[in-house]
Amino acid sequence: MFNQVLRCAPSLLLTSLALALPGAASADVLIGCKNKTNGNVRVVADAALCRASEIAISWNATGEQGPAGPAGPAGPAGPAGPAGPAGAEGPAGAAGPAGPAGPAGPAGPAGAGVKTVAGIVNADRAKNGGTPNGFTTLRFSQGQYRVSFPPGTWTSFPVMTVTPFGINGDYGNPVVISAVGFGDGSAQFDIHMVTSVGAVLFDNAFMFTAVASVPAP
Repeated sequence: MFNQVLRCAPSLLLTSLALALPGAASADVLIGCKNKTNGNVRVVADAALCRASEIAISWNATGEQGPAGPAGPAGPAGPAGPAGPAGAEGPAGAAGPAGPAGPAGPAGPAGAGVKTVAGIVNADRAKNGGTPNGFTTLRFSQGQYRVSFPPGTWTSFPVMTVTPFGINGDYGNPVVISAVGFGDGSAQFDIHMVTSVGAVLFDNAFMFTAVASVPAP
């Protein structure tokens, strides 16, 4: 605001100026001389430089701070900052439900086991029709038989068990008199059928079971 010096007698003017105005302009206060007739103002360094046709005035170099203005519009979003460091590992979550069963895998190789070949031989050395193939039979003479297995049947030598069928109430006794195995996996067994009393050879039907171990492939 302007400070105007009141009109007074010339003898009091300098005293009033000294009391109302600072001696010289400074960074905080500006000094001016205002023409009494036309109101023109000129800035001076010191109030003593004002003429008789002027009055000295002063004002603050910096005015009072005004009220805050309204907030401006939001500016555009800035670019994304760099990624921060990884945080601490969180606790383990709850287990999820079991998934569906997968498809069955391929069958594994066969393990070690046993191989069994069984058959029935009629009294005339003919194979019984109810037994599988895989062996041949011979009848050399009365009560003398041979059971043979073709090559590739066995990987180890089999054990032969013979059980006779009864004729006229006499079941007889089977006797394996020869057992031969060959390197090609074939084998043959000579069997004699004899009576329980007197050990007389006679024709008699029998069944057999041959068993051998099979190693893992």
